[in-house]
Amino acid sequence: MTDRFNSSELMPFDSKPEIIPGSLLIATESISDTPFQQAVILILQSNEFGTIGVILNQPANDEIKLAWQQLTGQRFDDRFLVSGGPIDGPVFAIHQNHHLGEIEMPGGIFVTAQANKFKELANLKNTPYRIAFGIVGWKPGQLQSEVNHGLWYCSDSSNADQIFCDPGNLWEEAMERHGRSILRDILSNTNFKFPNTPLDN
Repeated sequence: MTDRFNSSELMPFDSKPEIIPGSLLIATESISDTPFQQAVILILQSNEFGTIGVILNQPANDEIKLAWQQLTGQRFDDRFLVSGGPIDGPVFAIHQNHHLGEIEMPGGIFVTAQANKFKELANLKNTPYRIAFGIVGWKPGQLQSEVNHGLWYCSDSSNADQIFCDPGNLWEEAMERHGRSILRDILSNTNFKFPNTPLDN
């Protein structure tokens, strides 16, 4: 749980984006000195019981790498294996192969938790995936409060380009995409038009 943050001390945002499965959370600078610094989290479940997600860009530690080798017999790959969060839970595979998918997310993303399918994914060529050990969780209403108070940016949908890019660049790319999305929303709700030349400003 992320209840270590005192969100009451932060100025709330005006917008209240809906948090749904497939949403991406992007850590803001407000939590730069915490274990969630520059984290990008894919939301897997959000309902009246709480919210569950996995961190997409936290490197796997040696214990996770060993567990992966024992589970699949495959050598680990730092691009594919991540520490999904501090809470022990099922191991999740996030991928685009509908034949091996158990849960379908927006953007053609699938989630699998059956260990016997992990090795099949690892053996597929040119198929991007992430294997996440551990999860992140919030109590009912807790994550929405954190978003409203500026601890996270929330993107209402994810896609393969966002999820499967290099984990080392994921936060920077997610921030850039989020900024462009906000700008598009602002411009689409106004009559603003860019001038033909800077002198017309």
